[in-house]
Amino acid sequence: MTKDLDIVVMVDDAFDALHSLGNAGFRSTAPIKESQPPEPMYVLTHQGGEVDLLVAAGEPESTVVEEATSARLFGITAPVATLEHLLVMYLYSNQPRHIGDFARIVTETKADLDKVVRFLRSVHPEMLPLFRERVRNAKQPPPAPPRPKSH
Repeated sequence: MTKDLDIVVMVDDAFDALHSLGNAGFRSTAPIKESQPPEPMYVLTHQGGEVDLLVAAGEPESTVVEEATSARLFGITAPVATLEHLLVMYLYSNQPRHIGDFARIVTETKADLDKVVRFLRSVHPEMLPLFRERVRNAKQPPPAPPRPKSH
């Protein structure tokens, strides 16, 4: 599992969140252009730490923000995504590290996969085949490709 912090904000809060992270010392790895709509995701780094700021413009992120539960983190109470919400967000991401995080949640936690299926069926049924494929690959990874032959 990657060792970063994923933060989800609604699109209207994106630049405020970027400013707050900047004030805490985090710097974006890509230019921030406030004259344009925010990007779907920003990666920010500071002293070896990394934050992925995910900008929600619709589903599934808006549901994640709306249904987040509270947890005590770093001395404050903050809303956090459930494992099921993380699976949905990682499903929509094509970043290799998120595919790996997806697999770890499936194999190492008690995430309610049926709950994710019900959500996808009601919101984005076209994502169900990909979800099932990623769950299958997490539980039974395909074999590694053959090594190239030495000359």
